Amino acid sequence: MSDFLKKTFKLAKKGIPSAYPKPLVGAILVKNGKIIGQGYHKKFGGPHAEVIAIKNCIKNGNNPKNSTLYVNLEPCSHHGKTPPCTDLIIRKGIKKVVFAVKDPNPKVKGLEQLKKAGVEVDYGQFAREATALNKPFFKYQKTGLPYITLKLATSSDFKIWSSKIKKITGNEAQKFTHKLRSNSTSILTGINTILKDNPWLTTRLVKGNDPTPIILDSSLKIPKNSHVLINKKTIICTEKKSNKENILSFKSLSNLQPVLKKLAKLGHTNILIEGGQRIASSFIKQNLADRIIILISDKKLGKTGLPALMEKTMPNLKIIEIKKIGKDILIELATN
Repeated sequence: MSDFLKKTFKLAKKGIPSAYPKPLVGAILVKNGKIIGQGYHKKFGGPHAEVIAIKNCIKNGNNPKNSTLYVNLEPCSHHGKTPPCTDLIIRKGIKKVVFAVKDPNPKVKGLEQLKKAGVEVDYGQFAREATALNKPFFKYQKTGLPYITLKLATSSDFKIWSSKIKKITGNEAQKFTHKLRSNSTSILTGINTILKDNPWLTTRLVKGNDPTPIILDSSLKIPKNSHVLINKKTIICTEKKSNKENILSFKSLSNLQPVLKKLAKLGHTNILIEGGQRIASSFIKQNLADRIIILISDKKLGKTGLPALMEKTMPNLKIIEIKKIGKDILIELATN
């Protein structure tokens, strides 16, 4: 049983990032110890993994009746953008459903619906791993906030910017950063980064979708020729009033929680932060970063360099991983 359930995790990861803000889900149908159908949630608004697995089963000339369905998340039982998966599972005569973890959405009552219909249900194995796979989804359902990854690229003396050096980290670290972007719904930075560096904020160094740029710009002074504005999905958060669809107005950008809640409601549930000193310090001080990734170069910026963080910013952090990426060092930290 465990092997089939493990395989649903691998399938689920294929949905990164197109399935967001919905969860990553993989499903496998098994009969007489053999896989007869499989699928994963490919795209937000598209068919769920269970539906695709059943269609795949039938397409291959198999009958899902009396089979066992393995899935990493509890099947849905409510109408959203798609019909309930439980209805199809019951209708096709699937005799048993094995899933790893319950859906945190209170609307989902798949376990109860399946049991009521006489379907055997087994759940709870690999629950921790299943929750970790869908951290952004679980966090949003429980708090209304997006999952935040804060990335810093620093010199060996912990500086993040200098007018004398454009690129602090090496090629491998930059590719790693672009991979982080491709796995995110969005990428957030501040207006100072736009004014100083005019970044593209794309995934041009790797294969993957570009995340939606989000710019914190309290005075709405972003230049019209900024590279990020080429992306028509770019969102600007400001304290100025505006009727434009891509501009979100707030009373203040100092308190980031209301800003993040609004962004999460719009589907930005997995945000990568690539800001300067002020942005990074604000997210850490307000305890809004779920994980912090620091890429440390062997270069020194000296007195002309801008410190990565403001003084007395770093809280107690747990080191998750330290490794080399090319010539640079990666440190991943967890805030809770």
